[in-house]
Amino acid sequence: MSETAAMNGSAPKVATTDIGLEVQALVAGYGELTVLREVSFAVAPGQLAVLAGPNGAGKSTLLATIMGTVKPRGGSVKLGAEELLGKPVWERTKLGLGLVPEGRGLFPSLTVWENLRVAAKAARLRGDEAEEGIERAVQAFPIIGERLTQKVASLSGGEQQMVAVGRALLTDPRVMLLDEPSMGLAPIIWRQVLETCRTLADEGRIVLLVEQRVMEALEPADRCIVMQQGRVVRDGPADSTAVSLPELASSYFDSGSQG
Repeated sequence: MSETAAMNGSAPKVATTDIGLEVQALVAGYGELTVLREVSFAVAPGQLAVLAGPNGAGKSTLLATIMGTVKPRGGSVKLGAEELLGKPVWERTKLGLGLVPEGRGLFPSLTVWENLRVAAKAARLRGDEAEEGIERAVQAFPIIGERLTQKVASLSGGEQQMVAVGRALLTDPRVMLLDEPSMGLAPIIWRQVLETCRTLADEGRIVLLVEQRVMEALEPADRCIVMQQGRVVRDGPADSTAVSLPELASSYFDSGSQG
């Protein structure tokens, strides 16, 4: 992985049964539309979990509700013993959540450095905290350091994705939420992103990955959580002997449009 050389270490895989992120009976939606219907699961530190399901199953809404940009109607989201519901986004960030949104959410007309500074300010990082966060991003992806003065619009799709992941690392999060990170990426860059996700989990973080390219994403993953019509319909190991193509195909095609 040339562009992510710093993320290629062979850190030992974390083995733990401690619950890091716990979602219980979560209900959420938009206006009168209910998207999430009693969603429950838990992911332990050191685990990479793939969240799969057809478009409209509620995957992105789930990440947004965990992060705090969608207000739930009921249920619970805990990070360790800390209840996250009711807390603003910046406080959830301080407590350990990091999000790489669908489409990356970068500012194309700003430089890489300016994008990182804006994110640091949004996370209420100041002074040394902000500088340490930017250094963390650069250490994870050295190419970011080489591109700090370049406008994001001039970067390749893979480089932009590195900036997006690096931005989420500013706060040294305990939980990384990634929404469709393969979008627009060449296969070789997509494999690099998957390797980075595995490394982040091996460092002891929780990684929750929403992805349509499911079978590829399952290769480095520990868990596969499948959603359908706003509910979890499958939660188990990600190994190929436990997840079959017919099983996933059934969940994708026997589905409704719930947002």
